[in-house]
Amino acid sequence: MLSTLSHRSGRLIGILILLLLLALGGCASTPQKPIADWHDAVVAVQGQSTTVFRSTNDLIRETQIRRAGTLKTIKESDFQPGLDAESLAIWDRAFDSLATYSSALSTLLNPELAAGVGTSTQQLGESIVTTSKSDILTKRPGLASALGKLGAKLTSLAAGAKARDIMAEADPAVNEVLAQMARMIYDDSGGTSSGVYETVRADWTLRADEIRTEFLSTQSPDAKRDVATRYATTLEKRDAATSALLGLRASITELAAAHRRAAVGAPMDTAALIASIREQTAFFKGLLTDLKPAKN
Repeated sequence: MLSTLSHRSGRLIGILILLLLLALGGCASTPQKPIADWHDAVVAVQGQSTTVFRSTNDLIRETQIRRAGTLKTIKESDFQPGLDAESLAIWDRAFDSLATYSSALSTLLNPELAAGVGTSTQQLGESIVTTSKSDILTKRPGLASALGKLGAKLTSLAAGAKARDIMAEADPAVNEVLAQMARMIYDDSGGTSSGVYETVRADWTLRADEIRTEFLSTQSPDAKRDVATRYATTLEKRDAATSALLGLRASITELAAAHRRAAVGAPMDTAALIASIREQTAFFKGLLTDLKPAKN
């Protein structure tokens, strides 16, 4: 398993390097293609986040169930998810707003459909403003503020605005929304690290420390090997989950850069970004399979 994981780790590094290179250049495209491609990228990153968050919780739950076999009693706190339902709902609200916005931009590129989209875009802006004021976002004032700005900008635009003009006007707000989402995953801007990444890493490290303590009181060589195996597997799961989260954060950052390029008509290769996202998702799913305990 270790050799397989090492191979997969090398692939992940390659994927992250590709994401960085995407920010530096691209290929020639028609003026409308970057706008349409950005919507596809939003959908791809949204799918990536669903896979990463769900799988991260699955990894934690599997370990919690295995750990329960060593406990005399169990309580609700022994089965807390790594990513709570409220945080996932906040994330979904933000991404749904971006997906609807990007879909509206794509519709504007179709002459047969664009005529009635101006008013719809303004209504979308009002909807995003409403979302930003929802109770669930009160715990994320930065994200709520960024969504409010995006909604207000869309509401203020003329009904006949073109897709690229809308992107240019909305770009600062879109980038602020995505920056807030990236900080939800990992943020060290305040001098201390915070975010989902730190929460998940701390949870796995705590579980690894419990196993390490168990090793100290274990006597027989066979029992020690069993405990050591569980310790190593727990560290591998921790690294898998945190690497996937950092990969998602990189995709969010690149999505912001892609919007900025599309807004000014710059050439880019969003297809490469989407391909990279799909490879990351496949990589993480494969890693999960490797880390699942063998069935007797």
